[in-house]
Amino acid sequence: MKKEFKNIKTLLENGYKAVDLVIDDGKFSSISESKSSDKTYEGKIMIPGFIDEHTHGGDGYDFSTCKSVEEMEKILSFYVKHGVTSVLPTLLTERDEVVFRQLELIYETSKKNPIIKGVHLEGPFLCKEFKGAQLESCLQKPTPEKAKIFIEKSHNLLKLMTIAPENEGSEETIEYLTKHGVKVALGHSAATFDDATRALKAGATDITHTFNASKGIHQHFPSITSAALYYDDFYCEVILDGIHVNREMVEWIRKIKGNNKVIGITDSLMAAGLPDGNYFIGETPITVKNHDCVITETGVRAGSTLDMKRAFDNVKEFCSIDDSTASQICSLNCAKMLGIDEQVGSIKEGKNADFIILNEKYEIEEVYIYGEKVL
Repeated sequence: MKKEFKNIKTLLENGYKAVDLVIDDGKFSSISESKSSDKTYEGKIMIPGFIDEHTHGGDGYDFSTCKSVEEMEKILSFYVKHGVTSVLPTLLTERDEVVFRQLELIYETSKKNPIIKGVHLEGPFLCKEFKGAQLESCLQKPTPEKAKIFIEKSHNLLKLMTIAPENEGSEETIEYLTKHGVKVALGHSAATFDDATRALKAGATDITHTFNASKGIHQHFPSITSAALYYDDFYCEVILDGIHVNREMVEWIRKIKGNNKVIGITDSLMAAGLPDGNYFIGETPITVKNHDCVITETGVRAGSTLDMKRAFDNVKEFCSIDDSTASQICSLNCAKMLGIDEQVGSIKEGKNADFIILNEKYEIEEVYIYGEKVL
C-alpha cells in the first residue's frame, strides 16, 4: 500500500528540505522538493531511524537471558520507543549452550521483527585482562572452526563479532569470518599496535566501544586504541552516554576520525529505561546509580542505561554538530560499516522507509519500519 507525506521537513543526506515523499512496498519510491501547501505535517520533522549495532537489552530484559520470543520483543519495543529501526542484538560471552540457545531465539524473533538486521557476538574470543563484564571461564581461543559453528547456529544471522586480535588464531579467524559475510570488531583486548595492524589486514573493520575495555594510549607503547585512531579504515564505536567516554573525548575521537568513521552505540543493558537499582548483565549482578552501571562485586563498569535518542541528542551537544552529522553518526555510518547502506541509514529513494517523526520539541511522535507505523 502506498503512503504519501506532503510538505514535510525531512533530513536527507545533504541536510533538511521540505519534500513530498511516496512510500511503496516498504521503500521510498519518490522524494521530491515540495510544491504543496499541505499543512498536515507543519512543525513536524522526519529523520532517519537510528541503528544500534551494540546493545544487550533494555526495559528489564537481556538478550542473553530472555526465555521467549515475547521477552525479546519487549526489548525491541523499548528500542522502537526511542527511535531505533535497525538493531543487532548483542550476546555476551557465555557457555556455548547458552549462546546457541539465545541465537536460536533471536533467529525465531527475527522472523516477524524486521528491526533485527543481524546478531553481534561480543566474544568469546576475548582477552582475560580486559574482559570487563564477560565471563572469564567462558573465554575461548579463536578458530575458524568455532567461527563456522557460530555462523551456523545463528542461521547466518551473525553479522558482527568482537575479537581480541592478540590471541593466537585470530588472523585466520578474522579472515574466515570476513570471507563469510561477518564484520569483525576489535575489542576487550590488550593488543599492541602491530596486533591491530595484522587484524586490519586480515579484514577487521570496527573497534568495539572505543577506549573501553582495551589497552589505552601510551607514547612509548602504541596499542589497539592507538591503531583505532591512526588507521582511517577503522570505524570506531563510541558509547554516547558521557560516562564511558568523557564528552570532550567524544569530540576528540570525532576530530581525529572524521564524521564518517564514528558509530554511536548504547551498549545498553536490561537497566536501560528503568530507575537506579540492582540488575544483571547476563548472569552477573550489576548495580546502577546515577545512570552508571557497575558489576556489583568488583565495581568494574559494565554497559549503559543509554537509549539511541539520547545518544543522538548527546552527540549533538558534546560535539556541537548539526542534525545531519549526528544522524550520520547514529545511523548511516553503522549501515556503511555493516554493508547495508543501500537499504538503511538515510532517507533516499530506493531505501527502506525506516524513519522517525519528531515534533517541534524534537520529541519522538511516530516511528516507521518498512513504511509501517510501529509507534
